[in-house]
Amino acid sequence: MADETLPAPVSPRLPVPAALQEPLQRLRANPLLARFGWPIAATSIAALALGGWLMLHEPTRSPIFAQLPDADKAAVVSALETAGLPVALDPRTGAVLLPERDHARARMLLAAQGLPKAAPGGAELMAEMPLGTSRALEAARLKTAQERDLAAAIESLDGVQAARVLVARPEPSPFLRDRAPVTASVTLTLAPGRALSDSQARAIVHLVAGAVPGLSPDNVAITDQAGRMLAGEPGAGRMLADDRRLKLQAEMEARARQSILELLGPVVGTDNITAQVSIDLDFAAREAAEERYDRDGALRSEQFSRATSSEPRAIGIPGALTNTIPSAPTVTATPPPAATGPTVQTTGTESGTRNYELGRSVQVTSRAGGDIRRLTAAIAIRADALGPPAGRARRLADLRSLVEGAVGYDQQRGDHIALSASSFATPDAVEVPIWKEPVVVESSKWLAAALVAVALLAFVIRPYVRRALAKAEAREVEARAAAERAAQELALAAEPALVPALPDYSRKLAEARLLAATDGAKATAVARRLLAGTPA
Repeated sequence: MADETLPAPVSPRLPVPAALQEPLQRLRANPLLARFGWPIAATSIAALALGGWLMLHEPTRSPIFAQLPDADKAAVVSALETAGLPVALDPRTGAVLLPERDHARARMLLAAQGLPKAAPGGAELMAEMPLGTSRALEAARLKTAQERDLAAAIESLDGVQAARVLVARPEPSPFLRDRAPVTASVTLTLAPGRALSDSQARAIVHLVAGAVPGLSPDNVAITDQAGRMLAGEPGAGRMLADDRRLKLQAEMEARARQSILELLGPVVGTDNITAQVSIDLDFAAREAAEERYDRDGALRSEQFSRATSSEPRAIGIPGALTNTIPSAPTVTATPPPAATGPTVQTTGTESGTRNYELGRSVQVTSRAGGDIRRLTAAIAIRADALGPPAGRARRLADLRSLVEGAVGYDQQRGDHIALSASSFATPDAVEVPIWKEPVVVESSKWLAAALVAVALLAFVIRPYVRRALAKAEAREVEARAAAERAAQELALAAEPALVPALPDYSRKLAEARLLAATDGAKATAVARRLLAGTPA
C-alpha cells in the first residue's frame, strides 16, 4: 500500500451558509482566480483608496452670495440642496459657498426660481413702483436704485467681491442760504488676497462722483472690510501728490543706480561693485510770459498837415486912448510925417502821423517741476578688481568719467560723485538645514510614496497572496490524498486475495490518479460505488 499523504492543516474558518458553500467552492477551484487573484486585489484596493480620498477631499469652495438676509439665505440653501449641489455656509461671514465648477449652474437654477429676492437691481426697483406713489417714497426709491446700480458697477471691477454705496443728499429748501454738500460713502469687500490700488480707488471715486449730480470727488469716502480708508481722507490729495513725488524720486534714483551698475559691472565684475544714488528734485511749478516788439519796424503810412495865419499886430495899451479926451489940435508950420501901416504877425501849426509795421511776439513758458536740483552718487569698488595699487588712481579717474557721463553729471548744479576703492567683507554662509534642502524634500516625497507602496504590498497584497497560495496548495494536497485513497481502495476491491498485480496495474493506477487529480468529485463517486458494491 502506498503511503498516505495527509492534507495540510487549515486554519479555522468562520461558518459559511450552506447556500454559499457551492458557489464559493467553484470560485476557489477556478484556476484564473488562483493565477490573477492578487493583481485583481491590488487594483481593487487602489480603486477603494482613490475613492475614499475623493470622498474625504473637500473641493475648493468660493462664495456665490456674500451678503444676503437670513430669509433669502435659507431659501437659496434649500434650493441648492434640493438640486443636489454641495452647498455650505462660511462659519465666519455666513456667505453661501459652492465649488467653483457649480457657480454657473447654481446661478441659472436660482434665477429660474427668482432667488435671491432681497437685492433687486435699480431698474427692477423702479419698475415695481405702484401708481400713486408719494413724492417722498419715489425719491427714496430712486436714491436706493441709484445706490444699487453704483454698487453693481463697482462689483464688476477686478478684485472687488461686494460693494455698498450710500449717498447723503440734503433736501432742497428755498429758505436756506448755505446748503450742505452732497457726500457719498463706499464700503468694499475685497476678494481674499487682493488689494485695491490707488488708480482703482480714484476710478471708483470718479465713477460715483460722475453718477451723482452735485457730488464732488473730494466728498467720496471709500473703506474696505477691514476699516482701512482707501479714499476720502482729509488731506488725501496732498498726501497722494507727495506719494507721487517720492515714487518719481525713487524711480529716478533706481534708474541712475542701475545705469552705474550696468556700465561698471562688465568692467570690474557685478560682485565687485555697489552704488547708491541720491537725487534732490525741485517740484516747484514755474510759469513765465514774455512779450517782445521789433525795434526796426517798416514805415507803412505817413500823414502830415500844416496851417498858417497872418493878422495885424495889436499896438498900444488896450483901453488907454479910449478913456482919454482928445486934446485940441495944434497948428504947426511943419507938416507931420506920413503915418505907417500896422505890423503884420504870421502864425502856423504843423502835425503829422507815421504808422510803422511792428513785429510782436508773446512767449509763455510753463514748467511743471521735477527738475534735478542736485545729484549725489557714492560708488564703492573692490580694490582687488582695480588691479595693482600703482594704477588704481588712474583707473578710478577713468571710471569716474564713465559714471559722470552715465548719470548726467552737471558741475553747475553742484553734483557730487564719490568713487572709492575698498575691501569687501565676505558674507557668512547661511547654512540651510538639511531637511529644508530641495533635494531632501523631493526625495522625502518619493520615499513616502515608496513606503506607502511597500506597506500596501507587505500588509495587504502579500497576506492575500499567501492565503490564496496556501488554499490552492491545500486543495491540491487534499485532491492528491483523495486520489491515492481511491486508487488504493480500487486495488483492494479488485484483488481481495492479494494476488500479484496484473501487468496493467500501473497503467490503471496512473489513470485513477489522473482522474482523481482532474475530477475529484467523479473519482469520489466511483470509489463510493465500488465500496457499496455497485458497478461503476
